Amino acid sequence: MSKGHKKQKQQKEVNKPTPSQFKIESKHLDIAFPVLLIVLFVFLMKPMVIDGLSPQGVDVVASLASSHQNKVFEKETGEKALWNPYKFSGMPTYHRHGPVAFSIDNILNNLGKIFNNMFIYYLFGVFGMYFFFRYLKFSPLISLLGALIFILIPHFKSLYLEGHFAKVRAIMVIPWIVFAFMYFLDKKSVLGAALFALAFGLQIRTQHYQIVFYTGLLIFAIGVYPFLKLLFDKEYKLFGKSTGLLFASLILALLMAAQPLFLAKEYIPYSKRGKTTINIKQPKMETTAEKDGVNFNYATQWSTHPSELLTWFMPRFYGGMSLEKYTGNSVPQLKNRNVPGYWGHMPFTQSYEYMGIITLMLAFIGIWFYRKDKLIISLLIFSGFLIMLSFGRHLEWFYGLFFNYLPYFNKFRAPMMSVTINFFIVSVFAVFGLKYLYELVRDEFDWKKYKNLLIILGSFFGLGVILWISGQSMSFTKIGQNYDPQVIPLLVEVRQDFYFTDLTRYFFLILLVIGFIIGYLKNKINFTILSLVIIGIVLFDLISIQQRVNKQYINLQKVENKYFSQTDTDKYLKTDSEIFRVLPPAKSMNDNRWAYYHQTIGGYSPIKMYTIEELLENNVFGGWDKSLPINWNVLQMLNVKYVILQNKIQNKKLTLVHSNEKNKLYTYLFNNYLSRGFFVGKTRVIEDSYERLRFINQPEFKPDSIALLETECGASIEIPDSSYCFVKEFTPNKVSMDVFTDKQSLFVISELFYPPGWKVFVDKKEVDKIYKTNHVLMSIVIPEGNHEVELRFEPDSYYENITISYASLGIIYLVIIFSVVNYFRTKKSSK
Repeated sequence: MSKGHKKQKQQKEVNKPTPSQFKIESKHLDIAFPVLLIVLFVFLMKPMVIDGLSPQGVDVVASLASSHQNKVFEKETGEKALWNPYKFSGMPTYHRHGPVAFSIDNILNNLGKIFNNMFIYYLFGVFGMYFFFRYLKFSPLISLLGALIFILIPHFKSLYLEGHFAKVRAIMVIPWIVFAFMYFLDKKSVLGAALFALAFGLQIRTQHYQIVFYTGLLIFAIGVYPFLKLLFDKEYKLFGKSTGLLFASLILALLMAAQPLFLAKEYIPYSKRGKTTINIKQPKMETTAEKDGVNFNYATQWSTHPSELLTWFMPRFYGGMSLEKYTGNSVPQLKNRNVPGYWGHMPFTQSYEYMGIITLMLAFIGIWFYRKDKLIISLLIFSGFLIMLSFGRHLEWFYGLFFNYLPYFNKFRAPMMSVTINFFIVSVFAVFGLKYLYELVRDEFDWKKYKNLLIILGSFFGLGVILWISGQSMSFTKIGQNYDPQVIPLLVEVRQDFYFTDLTRYFFLILLVIGFIIGYLKNKINFTILSLVIIGIVLFDLISIQQRVNKQYINLQKVENKYFSQTDTDKYLKTDSEIFRVLPPAKSMNDNRWAYYHQTIGGYSPIKMYTIEELLENNVFGGWDKSLPINWNVLQMLNVKYVILQNKIQNKKLTLVHSNEKNKLYTYLFNNYLSRGFFVGKTRVIEDSYERLRFINQPEFKPDSIALLETECGASIEIPDSSYCFVKEFTPNKVSMDVFTDKQSLFVISELFYPPGWKVFVDKKEVDKIYKTNHVLMSIVIPEGNHEVELRFEPDSYYENITISYASLGIIYLVIIFSVVNYFRTKKSSK
């Protein structure tokens, strides 16, 4: 055969449709393979799906505690709690509520209540990936491999084990978004635009906005060439139509997620994500980034060091996770114990970033042999951009461009999160790699003919050799971590064992696959056998790494009953029917456990309000009493009635009222506590936050007699001779108080200042002016006499944005229904 005819034959082979590799019709495999995936994930997620258990992640337990009281309220009243008064002296929750306007996610979440939420979203993600590849004309078998590669990424399992459910949901929508967008690019139709709006809006509604941001960039990367090509080809009319439809679909997606998207935007300026919290012991910050977003150092702690990219190839290149179970034999005294395996450049890690060595091998094959494919080029450039972005503080000039100048980017944490999109991209590359092997014309084996392929395979073996040589001189110690000198040699030996065990595994896997690929090139096996072998090895590779992430599964109800069982201290505090807050022991200030039963000034939330964060960090323990450095001013103004300590003390401010010897908890009545609202007759304006917080730490600040404001009080007030406040009704959304003052005074309300939500009424009439007081609270002017004061947490934006979401979804649904009906009508008439 001549070279010309041979090349022509090969070109035909490349361009032909890719049929099923089985003697089964593709339409039947498109049913069989999804069923197979369901069975696989029932098996892999058995503790959650069959046994009804939940992973014991930190966020899971913390969420149980912080939301318990609000759930009880909602169950008893049927009313949605929009404010949580039980942690941090109160914080908004309306912006974190799931979408009300009905869409696909509501169906998934309802199914999740029956079968397990993560299981349902995993299936949603893997089906999206499978049918996305089928849409791209890959065969069922190749599509199955691509779907498995994506869904079995070990990082994803670590996410749901730690309770990062919103992030998992956002990731699982990515295949559907790209699928819908590719359909839109192909058809440039109203239906395509509506489907894209529905898919992208679905992800926005997961409320993980960092993943949403990176997904938006992914869509831009995929779409930039097709749109530019329309201009280059002078298809101006089609370019205008496509641009208009795309713009409309993005608007509809945003409006579809108006609740909760715009509510999150409303909350950001009041949260610690929207402003770097200040430290009065440090110099005053002036830069825009530090004022309007999180601190650069804080935001970039979890940056990917360039050398950590090697963890994509070898999971324990840097020791794996911060707590690794050691099962080797080199250090018998540590066998089967959790050890600090990770010794990389981040503070700690709870997950593997491993992509799978066979996945990467296929990906490099796909990149090289389809390097002229426009989709591959776009994804490759974008992948490089994401990698550079993930370097964060290790490539400060680049990351700083976005951190300092791109709106809202400085609200994000963890630059390494950008790599999450690379998991999707590498899956696409790998599928193209397998496609190349399928399309190879194998007549007679010729080393020169397969030179480029063999160079790629050999490069992976060469990388293994380099890793083996490098491992001989590595320190296996983490900078900044201090261990007992006797422990360090043991840790080094364990980490060496981890490293070389994984390196042995690396060589075993690549040599196995290289062997089968060479056998395939020599016509010893067919493509179906090769594909099944690769699928089997990929399953072994990724699932075995997943299994290293050991997390105990728990029965949530049993754990809740056990972990939050009432102590004698809880029982005592619950006998007091008054409305009050508690100061928990110092070591449990960041524990939501106290919020399960009581209103506390402590707790945990990564997005708490910045004002209370600043007060807690700078003032609660900034008192002047050296024997017990508690700032009594702060306790007074925050309505703290009881102080819980773990040791008995003598202090004139406190009276011991209950001892719990079993739990070593001692409850003290704060003798000078103030009620939920109190009257003062003097104000002092301190605009500067540093100066205000420093003044709160001074003994001359008396919150029961003077209020610190940020603007002048517009009315004359006096110190009352007689006054009182009685809370007659208290719910998360409403507080009613009967108050009296014999002189017009400033009424300080011990609820956190949050203008978008709180409305205050005096004798049924809404108050126009609410003053931000004592850095965190609010106050109003009350005329002399008896009055009824009512606080309602009623953010108008919550209800308005629900309406907007309904309207947008209504438009999307109508467009889809009309388009589908019109399609079948046209098809029928054409017959």
